[in-house]
This record gives sequence, structure tokens and C-alpha cells, in this order.
Amino acid sequence: MIKEKLNVFEADWAAMPQVEKEKLSALKNKSILVSGHNIARCLCYALLYQNEARLLNTSIIFAVRDSDAPEGFCAEFLRNEKLRIVNYDSLSELSGIDYIVHTGFCCEKSESFSQAFARETAAVSVLAKAAAKNKSRVVLLSDSRVYGDALPHRVYAENEYADLPSTDERFFDNQLLRTIESLWKCEQKDGGFSLTVLRTGIVLGAKAGLKTFLDGAFEAVAKGEPCRLTNSQRKYSFVYITDVFGAIIASLSELPQNTVFNVASKQLTASSGMVSAVLHDVYGSDADIELVDGDDENACAISGGRMEAYDFVPKLSLETALELCVLSYTDNPDEMALPNTHDGRLDAIQKIQLAYLLEVDRICKKHNIKYFLGGGTLLGAVRHKGFIPWDDDSDIMMLREDYDKFAKVAADELPAGMTFQSGKTDKNCFYEFNKLRIENTYFATELARNHLSINIGIAFDIFCHDKTANSRLGQKLHLALTVFTRALVLNKWNRRKVDNGSRLQSAVTNFFVKLFPLRFSYFLMNHTISFFKRKKNAKYLYDGMGRNVYNGVFPALLLDEAIEADFEGYKLPIPKGYDEYLKFLYGDYMELAPLSTRLGCHEILLCDIGKYDRL
Repeated sequence: MIKEKLNVFEADWAAMPQVEKEKLSALKNKSILVSGHNIARCLCYALLYQNEARLLNTSIIFAVRDSDAPEGFCAEFLRNEKLRIVNYDSLSELSGIDYIVHTGFCCEKSESFSQAFARETAAVSVLAKAAAKNKSRVVLLSDSRVYGDALPHRVYAENEYADLPSTDERFFDNQLLRTIESLWKCEQKDGGFSLTVLRTGIVLGAKAGLKTFLDGAFEAVAKGEPCRLTNSQRKYSFVYITDVFGAIIASLSELPQNTVFNVASKQLTASSGMVSAVLHDVYGSDADIELVDGDDENACAISGGRMEAYDFVPKLSLETALELCVLSYTDNPDEMALPNTHDGRLDAIQKIQLAYLLEVDRICKKHNIKYFLGGGTLLGAVRHKGFIPWDDDSDIMMLREDYDKFAKVAADELPAGMTFQSGKTDKNCFYEFNKLRIENTYFATELARNHLSINIGIAFDIFCHDKTANSRLGQKLHLALTVFTRALVLNKWNRRKVDNGSRLQSAVTNFFVKLFPLRFSYFLMNHTISFFKRKKNAKYLYDGMGRNVYNGVFPALLLDEAIEADFEGYKLPIPKGYDEYLKFLYGDYMELAPLSTRLGCHEILLCDIGKYDRL
């Protein structure tokens, strides 16, 4: 398998965890011609990975000057049936190419301008002929050097340019990028194919073979050694390689054609001094970086506002991108953990979550209520014998009878400072599941931060796994109505429009969102989820309250019996059929999540743990 041949960093960007599954489905059964250097090779790795993980059946053609020695490719990958290595001279013979992605000279440097010029312009010529013949959709990667010798403090939009640099090396690289773009635009007019140009910032990618002026600092910080960085007079835009892949996928599937876009964001724009400060914040004294005078890098800050208008924003923060690059220089990457998250609060948050669990366990034993560890908490119990090291919340699951029984007794049983939250106890709350909250704390995602009228303290989630129909048709109808009624509530509550990719479905749902009062939609949702609660011979259950509703149904027998498992030194209940259940949720659940996602499953925008900060 492809992922078994990749190290932990390669597997992370090849998994494209920041790219939505729905967008990747646009590549299904398509043929993609890829050309370029390191970024192109990495893109091929990622496409091969996605072929296996998502069953995309995508055909990948990698164009090279010498098919006998493709640059940097793993020998195992060259034997993959979905990858073809083709000489540029043979491209005219190919047909059925849906997409062409040319990474060209993006984030590359020339040792010889004349050789680079001849190589890159020749590549454009043959690729353009293939695009014209196949009427392919073309994506060209360029980078911020195309804007020229940037002025201090200037952030460049797509139609703004500075003068070219005066020094030969800078001039040649910048001019070459402009030449490549111009050639493609000329060829596009003659050939009648579509062309989208993506201009990236400085692309960072752990173990991706990309060279940047920060590499020496990354290695020094990893080893705790002193180093120097030029104290830049200008800011640069950075972007992690997975977000470059995300921009490419968006260009192939949904962004307007024949347009130029910058792949950047304000959160990823920084001077070398700001980069040094971020590294020092994360690694402390190990980031012993001296800022010295010197020439600025041949790059600039660019604006990503045009892509933001189409709802594309790079998802990986500068801090995470830098952490990944530093960690790639450590000696034992497979055994490492990312630095403590949540601004140093994660240990305290997990201790609070453990206290929740023990209180719930006490209440359930007292009232003979059956429950199980659920979701990531169940996964942590099986895989880590405790919390997943980077997780910040806890989940339990119950069957309907136990769920309703717990709701009746919880408020009276919980200790002071801990509150039971449901749509009945908190009139402004419209979550589809119940929660426990810690008073005088704040812990909010972007969604929760918009609802300050409810208790948004540190939360503990309680899910119900409800009965559903025994027939496949009945199950499909039940799941569809569940998703529909949940959309009515969540979109009304959050004052947003439904846009699920289907104009008809979105229009119908938005009509009923406006028509129904929120309280009625909430009533409708709860009754839909629990519709089969009195069914005597139900063979199947589903997670109508959580994200796993999209996984479908599972046998009711999996939650028939509880066994005890070790969790942070305590014995807590998990399903006896945990193996089959976890495979239903996660597939190969023993495989760790992609490295860049191990900073917690939630984007916490408001975090105040009050007196518990001393735990």
C-alpha cells in the first residue's frame, strides 16, 4: 500500500487532511497529467494515496524529460498501475486527459538561467499542445516572485506588479516565472482550453524536498542549536503543501476558469522576525535565533482575498506549518508528539474531562444506567488506554432508554459547578445532543462562540444511538430525514444558508428553514431521531446526533453488552463489540491520524478554564 511506503510527514500531506472528501470526489474516474519538479512529484504521491484511500480510480500521468529516470520517485510507486511515466515527446499521442497540472518553476531556483529557460519553455509548449488536443482544464502553479522586487510593507494582489529585481539571479527567476505565465496565456488563447493560474507564497512541506531560507533554522531548533536568520525588511507569504493541493483541487472542481488566484492568507504572512518569534513561543530556548542584517529573500507578501471570495482559505496555520517542518528534523519522528496545544492548557483540560467521566460513571452506576465510552474517547481507551494525546473533549454514548433516564437524574446528581445542558434546561440551546458543562469556564469553537446566551463552558458530550428501520429503504428514509431536520435547526440557529452542492436540495431546505420557527424545527428533529424508539425488534442503530450519521447504520448487537477497559488508570465501560464498531467509525482505527491534525479536533477560539488552570 502507498501509505506504508511513506514516512509520517509524507503520509500527512499525501492524506490531504485539510481537503474535504466531497471536493476530492471531483477527481473520481478522471485522468490527470502532472508536470513539474518537487511539488509535482509530491502531488503524484498524494493522488496515488487518495486513489487507495478514497477509491477514486484516478489515472495519473507524470510527464518527464527522461522516463527511465523520473526525478526523486520512490521505485515502489513507479510500479503502481494508476501511474504512468511519459516523456514530453510522447504527450502528443495521449488522449482522454481531463486535467493538466503544471507546477513548473514554482518555488524552484535556477542554477543556469539559459538551461532553466529552455527546459521550462519547452515544457509549456508540449503541455499546451496536449491541452489543446484534449480540451483539458489546466492549472499552472506560479509563486510570489512573479510580482517582482516587492516594496517594503506591500501586499500584492493579482493585478499588481513591482519592477523586476536589479541583480541577475533574482531577475532571472522572476522573469522566468513571468515568461512561463505569459506563454501559457498565449497558448491558451490559441488552443481554446481553460487555464487557472495559482500563485503561491513560499511553500513549506516537511520531507517534501522543497528548499526554503528557513531550513537551517528548522534544523537548528530541532537540535536546540543557535542559528541566524536575516532580519527581513519585508513580509513573506507562506503556505503549507497540503493547502497548495487543496487550491489545485478547488481549481479543478469549482473555482472560475481563466483566472489568476493567490494562494495565501493574512495568518500565513510574516517577516523573518515574526517567524523567529513564533518558533520561540513554541520551542522556548531551543529556538535560539539571532536576527542579522542581510538581503531579503526573493519573495513577497501576497493577498488571498480573491480566493477567499470563493470560500477557499489555507487551513494550516503558520505555527503548525513551522512545527511540522521543525519536527521533520528530529531523530525519531514516529515516536514524537506535537508540542502542547491550547496554549499550554491541554493537560488541565484532559484532567477536567476525566473528572467528568468519573462523575458520569458514578451517576450511571447509582441509577443502573448503561453507557459506553464513545467516539474519540472510545478510540483513546482502545488505542492509548486513555485520552488520545491531542484530544480536548470526551464523548459517551447511550441507548435511548438510558439516555432519557440520565437526562432526568443528571441535574440533581451533578456536583456544584457542573451543569447538565439540553434543549429543556437551556432554552437558547439547540444542540442535537446533551452536554455537561463546567461553570465559570469558556470553551468555544467558531459555532459556539456565536451563542454566548447559552452556557459555553468546557463541555462533555452525551450522544444517543437510536433505533432505526430494519429495511434498507426505511433506513435511507430515516437517515435522510434526520440530516434534513438537523439542517433546519443548525442553519436557522446559526443564521446561515444551506449549500450542500445540490441547488434543488439547498433551495428546498432553505425554504423550510425560513418557513419553520426554530423551536418547531428542533421538535421535528428530536422526534425524527427518536422515531423508532418503541420498535421492539430493531436490528440496527444509528448515530442520529453526531457526525457519524453519514456512516449509516450498524448492528444493534454491537451495543448489547459492556466490558471494562483501562482508561487513565480507571476501569470504564466500552462495547464488547468495540472492534467491529470502531472499524465502522474509522476503518483502520489503530492507524494514527495525519500528523497535522493532531492539534485537537476542534478549532478553539475562546478558551478560559478559570480556576482549573492550576490542575
